Amino acid sequence: MVEHMKGRGKNFSTTLPLALVLAGLLSLAGVAQAQVSALEGGGAPSGNNNAPVSFLADQVSYDKTSTLVTATGHVKAVQNGQTLYADQVVINRTTDVVTATGHVVLLEQNGESVFANHAVLTKGLKNAVLEGVAARLAENGRLIANGATRTDAKLEDMAKVVYSACNLCKSNPTAPPLWQIKATSVTRDLEHQTLEYWNAVMEIHGIPVFYLPYMTMPDPAVKRRSGFMIPSLGVNSKIGFFTEIPYFLVLDKESDVVITPILATKSGPALDLKYRRDFNNGVLHIDADGGYDHGNFGNAIFSDGTFDLNENWRAGFNYNHASNPAYLDDFHILPNAAELTSNVFLENFGPGTYARVDAETYQGLVASVNQSTLPIVAPHLQYDFVSGPDPMLNGRFSLSADAFNVFRDVGTNTRRASVIGGYELPFNGPLGQLWTARISLVAATYSASHLYELPNFSSADNEVSTSRAEPYGALFMRWPFVRAAGAYGSQIIEPEVQLVAAPVTGISQNYRIPNEDSLDLEYSDANLFDLNRYPGIDRLEGGERVDYALHGAWFLPQGMLLDGLIGQSYRFHKDSVYLPDSGLNDNMSDIVARATIVPVKYVNLTYRTRLDHNNLTPRMIDASTTVGNKQFSLTGGYLYSSTNPYTLYDQSAIPAAYYVARHEITGGFSVNQDGWSVSANAQRNIQTGRFDAYQAKFGWENECMALNLIFYRRLTSFNLDNGDTMLLVQITFKTLGNVGFNAL
Repeated sequence: MVEHMKGRGKNFSTTLPLALVLAGLLSLAGVAQAQVSALEGGGAPSGNNNAPVSFLADQVSYDKTSTLVTATGHVKAVQNGQTLYADQVVINRTTDVVTATGHVVLLEQNGESVFANHAVLTKGLKNAVLEGVAARLAENGRLIANGATRTDAKLEDMAKVVYSACNLCKSNPTAPPLWQIKATSVTRDLEHQTLEYWNAVMEIHGIPVFYLPYMTMPDPAVKRRSGFMIPSLGVNSKIGFFTEIPYFLVLDKESDVVITPILATKSGPALDLKYRRDFNNGVLHIDADGGYDHGNFGNAIFSDGTFDLNENWRAGFNYNHASNPAYLDDFHILPNAAELTSNVFLENFGPGTYARVDAETYQGLVASVNQSTLPIVAPHLQYDFVSGPDPMLNGRFSLSADAFNVFRDVGTNTRRASVIGGYELPFNGPLGQLWTARISLVAATYSASHLYELPNFSSADNEVSTSRAEPYGALFMRWPFVRAAGAYGSQIIEPEVQLVAAPVTGISQNYRIPNEDSLDLEYSDANLFDLNRYPGIDRLEGGERVDYALHGAWFLPQGMLLDGLIGQSYRFHKDSVYLPDSGLNDNMSDIVARATIVPVKYVNLTYRTRLDHNNLTPRMIDASTTVGNKQFSLTGGYLYSSTNPYTLYDQSAIPAAYYVARHEITGGFSVNQDGWSVSANAQRNIQTGRFDAYQAKFGWENECMALNLIFYRRLTSFNLDNGDTMLLVQITFKTLGNVGFNAL
C-alpha cells in the first residue's frame, strides 16, 4: 500500500532524527504518533541527531510494506545547522539510510557547500558516500573529486582531487583555470579545518610547475593556523643569494609569532622573530632580528605597544634599537634609515583637552651624526585646552602648557617650562567684513648649560637661567565680495589684512635662550598670518607689523576651480632675528603667493612661491600637478629653495652649504585598469644634473592570483654607500600564500 502527499511550500518541524521525520511526514495531518514512535529504535542516531528538523518537498511517497519513504521535487531538509538539497531522497526506515540523487547539495553552517551527483547518508547526515563531488569553500576556494566519503561529519576523504580558487574562463569553461593543484587524494579535516594532499602537483594554465608528495594547508576559512609559510628567494649584492623560510606559530587565541630563518651565501645565518599579541585593552608587537653579517654578529629590535587604561587614559611605548646600520641595510630590514626613535608615553583625552607625558631617545644610523650629540628628552609634559564658545561674546579660550628636559653628552642641555594662553573673538563688520580679534601671551622660563655647544653655539655663559614673556595682540579682517556668475558659477574676491602688535624681541635677547624647536624657518603663504612665524617658541617674532593679502577664487561648474592668493608683510622695525635670505630681514617682506587651478575635473595644479621683494627673483618654488583619475594619472613636481636650513644644526657659523640651493624635479605616472597596474616615478636633482632615485612597479590581480614587480634604484650616497638597487618579485596564490624573489 502506497500513500502520497503533495505539500510544496509547506514547512514541517519536529525533534526526531532526520530519517524518522522524512518517514513520518506522509499525510496532510501527519502519521499517528504511535506509528512514528515505533521506528525510533531502528538505527536512529542519538545526541544532536535529535535536533529540530525542517523538511520541504514537492511530493512524498510512503510504502508501508517496504519501509521506504521517497521524497521528490525540490527536497530540502535542515538539521544541526546542516542543510540537504536534492531532486530525490529515499529513506530506508529500517536501516536509517538516506539516498539522495540529483543535484545533491550539503550546506555547512559556515556557508561552505558540498555538491554531488549521488549521495548515501547515514547517522543523521554525519556519514556519507558521495559520487561526483564538488566542494565550495571560503575565499572562492573549490574542490572537485571523483568521489568522497564523510565520517562522523569530521573527515572527508576524496579521490582524484583538483583544487583552485580561480574562476573558469567564461568563453572556454573546459580550459584549465589559471592555477590549480591536482592530487591523488585529499583528506579534509572538518573539525580542525585542515586539508592534506597526497601527490600534489601545482599547475599553471594546465602546465605542471612543481610536485610535492605531501602537503597541508588550512581551510580557506581559517585566518590563523600554525605551519610553514611559502619561502621567498632573493639575491643581494651584500649578502648574496638568500632564502627566507617563515614558520607561523599560533600560541593562543590572542598571540602568535612568525619565525623566519634567513640563509645566505655571503652572510648569515640570521633569524627574524615577529611576535604580536592582542589584549582586551591594547596590542603588543615585537620584531627581533639577529644574525651574522660578514662575520660580525648584528641584531635589531623594533617594538611597540598601546594600552587603554580607561576611556580617557592611554599608555604606550616604542622601543627600537640596532647594533649597527650596516646590518639593517645589508639584510634590508630597515634600509636608508637615518635614526631610530624610542619613547614611552601616557596620554589623556577629554572634552576639549589633551594631556601627555613622555620620554624619548634617539639612535643615529648615519656616519655623519655623532651619537653623543643626539638629545635625550626626559620628561616631556604637554597640556592643551580649547574651550567652546563663551556665552557672552562667542569667543574661545585656549591654553597650552609645556615642559621638557633635554640633555646631551655633547651639546646644550635645556630645561624649559612654557605657557601659551589666548583668546579669539570673531565678529562681523557693518559692511560685510569678517573680523577676528586675537590676544595671546607666550611665557617661558629656561635653564641651560653648555649653550656654547651645538645646536646653539652661543657666546653666553656655561650656565644660563632666564625667563621671558611675549604678549601679542592682533586684529584680522577679510572682506569677501561675492558675485554670482550664473551658468559660470560664482566668484569671490576678498582683501585680507592683519595688524599685529608685540614688544620687540631683538637678537640681544636670543643669545641667552637655548633654541630647541625653532632651528628652521620657512616663510610662505601658509604662515603669512601667524602671530609667530617660527615653528616653535624658542625664537619669537616681535614688534608691530601689517600682513596683507588679496585672495580670489572662481568656483566653476563640475568641480572646476581657480583659486589664488598673493600677500606680503610690512614690519615697522628691522632687526636680525631671522636667518639670511629668509624673506623677513627687511621692513618689507618677500612676496608669497599660491595658486590652485582645476581647469577640468581630472586636472589639478598647485603652485606656491616666494619672490624677492626687491627684484621679484624666486626664492622658493613648490609646484605639483596631477592629471587623470584612478585609472590613469600623471604626476609632476618641481621644488626650488635658495637656502638649505637643515645644514645649520652642527655648525657654529652659517656654512656655505646653507646657500646651496635645493633644486629638483619629480615625475611619474600610474595606470590601473581591469586588475592591471603600472606605475613609475623619478626624482632628478637639477643642481647636480643627476637623478637621485627612480622606481617602477607592475601589478596584476584577479580573483585567485596577484603578481607584483617592484624595481627601485637610489643613485645618491647614503651612509657612505654607493647607492642602492632593489628588485622585488612577489606572486600571491590566494588561499595558499606568497612566493617572493628579492634582489638588491
